[in-house]
Amino acid sequence: MPIMLPYQQIDSEDSDQTLLLAALQTANEATAIYTTRELRIRFANDAMLKIWGKGASPIGMNLDDALPELAGQPFIDLLQRVWDTGVTSAGFDTPAQLVVDDKLQTFYFDFEYRAIQNEFQKTVCIIHAARDVTQRRQHMLRLEEKEEEAQVLNEEMAATLEELLSTNEELNQSLAMLADSREHVRTIIEQAPIGICMLQGRELRIELANAEILRIWGRSEAEVVGKSHQSARPELHDQPMNDWLRAVYDTGIARTNTELRVLLHDKTGRREAFVNSIYKPIRSSKGNITGVLIILEEVTEQLARHREYQKSAHMFAMAVEAAGLGTFFYEPDTGLFSGNDTLKSWFGLSSGESMELSKAIESIYPEDRPLVAQAISDALDPNSKGDYFVEYRIKASEHEEIRMVEAIGRTIFDGHGTAVSLNGTLRDITEQKKDQQRKDDFISMVSHELKTPLTSINGYMQLMQRRAISSEDAPMQNLLEKAVKQIANMKSMIHGFLDVSRLESGKLVLNVSRFDIAALLATLDEEYRATVETHRIEVKRTESIIVNADMQKIAQVVQNLVSNAVKYAPSQTIISLNYRRDGEWLKVSVQDEGPGIALEDRENIFDRYYRAKNNESGIIAGFGIGLYLCREIIERHGGHIYLEESQGGAKFTFALPLS
Repeated sequence: MPIMLPYQQIDSEDSDQTLLLAALQTANEATAIYTTRELRIRFANDAMLKIWGKGASPIGMNLDDALPELAGQPFIDLLQRVWDTGVTSAGFDTPAQLVVDDKLQTFYFDFEYRAIQNEFQKTVCIIHAARDVTQRRQHMLRLEEKEEEAQVLNEEMAATLEELLSTNEELNQSLAMLADSREHVRTIIEQAPIGICMLQGRELRIELANAEILRIWGRSEAEVVGKSHQSARPELHDQPMNDWLRAVYDTGIARTNTELRVLLHDKTGRREAFVNSIYKPIRSSKGNITGVLIILEEVTEQLARHREYQKSAHMFAMAVEAAGLGTFFYEPDTGLFSGNDTLKSWFGLSSGESMELSKAIESIYPEDRPLVAQAISDALDPNSKGDYFVEYRIKASEHEEIRMVEAIGRTIFDGHGTAVSLNGTLRDITEQKKDQQRKDDFISMVSHELKTPLTSINGYMQLMQRRAISSEDAPMQNLLEKAVKQIANMKSMIHGFLDVSRLESGKLVLNVSRFDIAALLATLDEEYRATVETHRIEVKRTESIIVNADMQKIAQVVQNLVSNAVKYAPSQTIISLNYRRDGEWLKVSVQDEGPGIALEDRENIFDRYYRAKNNESGIIAGFGIGLYLCREIIERHGGHIYLEESQGGAKFTFALPLS
């Protein structure tokens, strides 16, 4: 019967999934996936492509177009019957004619066509698993030919003996030819890649067992040859194999077993295994049954991999459903677009409705459509890595609220670099964005409210400083100087909050001018000497480098980086500030001797409101806006900022274009 899975499972396999597709891609068993009744090839691993002999070109094509030589053969009709009925079909030793190396050749396969259906009993894809058994069949044919040759030779020998009974020399030659023929058959059996055993007589005595079947049995040749099958393999006493062999000998009807569970002998007792086996009667030239031929192939590992794949697919589908993710699949060549039930509901569709790309585009907020179109175009570009990431708004109808979503995906390219499909997930980030906006609004409001009284307090402090200087009150001067520094720190923090608000509203303006970075750092050096007493700040000035940027904003970036270093690095350690020209870029670095940035914090260190823990104290310091502001300011200058690998402490570097 067909596998019944939620419809979104198929799409989730095409997405991120990148783990499932990678597992199928490297599997030894040839596997392909067809996603329409016309048998569009959605996926084929390397083993299947090798069988077809076409390279990666069939991906995205219909099967009859990719393999035109299948016309007149039963496979297309059989696959479409599986699609229509959902009933699995399998075959063994089935001949198929394929064009390989520009020649039409006949191969033999064991295959299975298994339909995957959704909860509406509708087939969404067919999984095609195949194994090339041409070599096995050739060995069987050669074995039969040699047996026939031996039988013919026996008959010829009998005639020769009757006619030339008195000629000992000719008799000896014939016996030698018979011995050679038997030895030839034995050699073929011994070298066969599958297990072969010949049983003789009613007692089913083991006359010959090749190395492969001995390996599967867990036995040596000395343990089994010359003994009856039943006595040589006592581990089968509670299993039906001996009864089956006896039935084949008595009736002359061959038996085939597929993925048969069996307990085999090993050093620790018995081990569980799965095998494909054929029991075939051996007949004499007169048609009498003289024994049974056993052909055995162990498929334990292949079956385990297949079950692990099914388990992974099921777990992945459950994870997608639990996370509330929408999944999508887009074929640029055909325009086919589909999604799971979650995605359909976001775009105003029921689970049973088909999803068209035009409907999805209509639901995207008009202002965001160019952004989405550009992100898709970039992901489908053969020169890109195929990554797809964009945030946009959707509104399925006039009666529904705007939903903010985050789309992440990856493009799959064929062997020629052509985009076959874009697969990915959508995550609803509406509430996350609302929470972020509420936080921004609150911080902006509080910052504006604090700015005026803080300015007044600063004025009072400066007035008290002048009085303390006039009265020569040194202790009071020292206290007031520290208070003024703290007020300056608070003003800097409030300005940072206001800058975040301006960034979000698009009101942060860059006042670009030409200035010397060496002169700016010299000014900051003097300021640090007067204000920073806990650390030694070393500004390494070299050449004069003119840059075109907002000097105040670049100074703010440097001050934020130095402030972070002062906050996290131990007292009395060195904080190094240096700059250099790197081609068409100016690079400025700030390095401290602190505990550094933990691995789990590095990916998010520049995100807004993200706060890293101090590795030693475990305390989270600050509000998480300093590095976010640094990144936004530098990127608005066309530059970039990053955390460099360092032997000790943390080293932040930002780069500005010189042209």
